[in-house]
Amino acid sequence: MDGLGGIIFDMDGTLTVPTLDFAAIRREIDAGPGDLVTWISTRSPPERERAWAVIRRHEEHAIREMRLQEGAAELLQRCRRHDLRLGIVTRNAQRSVDALCRMCRIAFDVVVTRDFPFLKPHPEPVRHIARAWNLPPSATLVVGDYLYDIQSGRAAGARTCFFRNPGLADFSAEADFTVGSMTELEALLWE
Repeated sequence: MDGLGGIIFDMDGTLTVPTLDFAAIRREIDAGPGDLVTWISTRSPPERERAWAVIRRHEEHAIREMRLQEGAAELLQRCRRHDLRLGIVTRNAQRSVDALCRMCRIAFDVVVTRDFPFLKPHPEPVRHIARAWNLPPSATLVVGDYLYDIQSGRAAGARTCFFRNPGLADFSAEADFTVGSMTELEALLWE
């Protein structure tokens, strides 16, 4: 892909096989419709703490069950060989990212977790990484499996790639590119 200096990946459902059961989390905390993090922020302090405790428990389970998407580790290594910078923007905790890095034996250049002041779909996580890399956002590709990934990248001025998982919602129409595997992503990047 011409002019590409770095790739910003979502984590759960993109680099890893989807594991978090958001419907179960919503039922367990009795969350209303819309964005889960926004909903939690409107609750009382005890309700917020309870909701985050439920999410942390689900994340711990997801860490134990974590599996890389087929070909993800090889794609990341090829990106390194081609001097492409690697970043992650996730709403997960740092602990989940650390488990991913151990699993694929790679360090990412910049990681933005839910501890960052702005979360996807806000463009600032993508802009933050592009600034850290001293690249214009247009020289980055944001790859993710959910609408917020695409919205964040697009609003920041990055190129976007929707990663389609079988049986899950399709946001292809919102993205510049769509792939259904790491092999397809590799072809998009180098063929």
